[in-house]
Amino acid sequence: MNKVDEILSNPDIGYRIAQLKLYRGKYTEPCTVQNKSDWEPEQHEIITDKKKYPDSNVITKKGKKVFSATTGRETETEPEMDDVKANRISLPLEQDQINIHTAFTVGTEPAITCETNDDGEKNLLSALKYTLKKNFIKFVNKKEVRSWLSEQEVAEYWYATPDTDGFWYKLWNKLKSVVGVKSLNRPKCVVWSPFRGDSLYPVMDGDDMIGFMRGYKVKNTDNSEIECYMLLTDTSVYTWKLIGGSWTEDVFKHGFSKTPVIYMWRPENLCARVRNIRIRIEKLLSQYADCIDYHFFPYLILYGQIDNFQGKAKNHIIQMMGQNAKAQYLTWDQVPDTVKFEVNTLLDMYYSLTNTPRISFENLKDMNNAVSGVAFKFYFMGAHMAVENHAEEVGPFLQRRINFLVTALGEMNADLYKPSQTIDVETDIVPYMIDNISDKIKTAIEAAGAPIWDKKTGIAFAGNIDKVDEVYKALMEEQQQKNQDEKSSQDQEAAVDIQNNKEKK
Repeated sequence: MNKVDEILSNPDIGYRIAQLKLYRGKYTEPCTVQNKSDWEPEQHEIITDKKKYPDSNVITKKGKKVFSATTGRETETEPEMDDVKANRISLPLEQDQINIHTAFTVGTEPAITCETNDDGEKNLLSALKYTLKKNFIKFVNKKEVRSWLSEQEVAEYWYATPDTDGFWYKLWNKLKSVVGVKSLNRPKCVVWSPFRGDSLYPVMDGDDMIGFMRGYKVKNTDNSEIECYMLLTDTSVYTWKLIGGSWTEDVFKHGFSKTPVIYMWRPENLCARVRNIRIRIEKLLSQYADCIDYHFFPYLILYGQIDNFQGKAKNHIIQMMGQNAKAQYLTWDQVPDTVKFEVNTLLDMYYSLTNTPRISFENLKDMNNAVSGVAFKFYFMGAHMAVENHAEEVGPFLQRRINFLVTALGEMNADLYKPSQTIDVETDIVPYMIDNISDKIKTAIEAAGAPIWDKKTGIAFAGNIDKVDEVYKALMEEQQQKNQDEKSSQDQEAAVDIQNNKEKK
């Protein structure tokens, strides 16, 4: 009896939930409040912490000294004050940084490699790829990597749902083979993560995950919430709900031989170590904006006695009397350069410390169309190094998904059970890269010493994949007509030459 079975043997559901939370192993709970604050610009401390970044009270009119004839005392009236809200500029740097890392990690779909030995394994491989396609996995991958980088953890739950859209029929039809067994169910997945309202609790026994519990809340029609927990083991799904102060339980078999959850965790979010840099940038920009508001327009300083003031606001005349009388503007010359220098330095540090390329028009405008693919690789080398680090966790996560689906498809469809026992499918992360195709083709031609494509392949590469045969036929007819025209022209020239020679003789 493992730990999960021991815990479930206790009839007290509250005790079960409390005990299951204790067996997280090395997967400590994420700092969801801080992570949410980092991710949402509206929750940055420059916006929310009014004590650290207070608003100001500005004197708009000084108090006046008033002499009272009754008391014989001189008093001063209260000055007039105005509440001035501080500028609060928050930047979504975490979102930009994490989105870039997500794009470089799974922007290009992970590669799937498999050497099939027979038709059964070929059918299973096709079923696997079709399952991934019908579950929009290329988009799910982005959601999961983004959640992992920003929320510290994410889980992928697979379940069997009724096949109401002809999943198996379409699959066998695509294979163009004898129609196989049609299962009543098809595999489907959903993503769980803290920002989506899920509390995730892997149940560990050493390095092995022997169960997985999810905490969540369900809203009633009256907007009240019901606390719920779902426990998944290698055979069953347990659902517990707290209704009216007491727990209810629902249990059913999920139909798989493995726990249908794939889990991924990291000790801190991607931007945790550069958080202070972002805080400094926001403080700097916000206080600089306050300075702009107060000092953008220069102050006019007058020296001497003003004797006459006339004219309109835009062309008025001030007459000043006395020795050394003059007027000058107080301008702000030096501060903007220092602020610009510090902001640019901090931004460079923020992105470079996490190997994040700053992909913007401003940074890429100097790169022309002649830049080679090798240059792009050097430019994005830091990002690819970061992807290699992410692959230490993301790679095994994707492989566990593939392994689970291979087994699940074999259990859901009798025609795929036997190949599921022998097939070996691997997946690998392919970092996103802008390739210079012309460089590749030129290098390949030089290496081969001859053309590397036939015409049909060239047409397909150009994008006419759906009309390859039609375009190829049209090109052949045009070439044939061109050859006939050239031959006819040559024949006419030859006939003219023969006639000319006869006339000369």
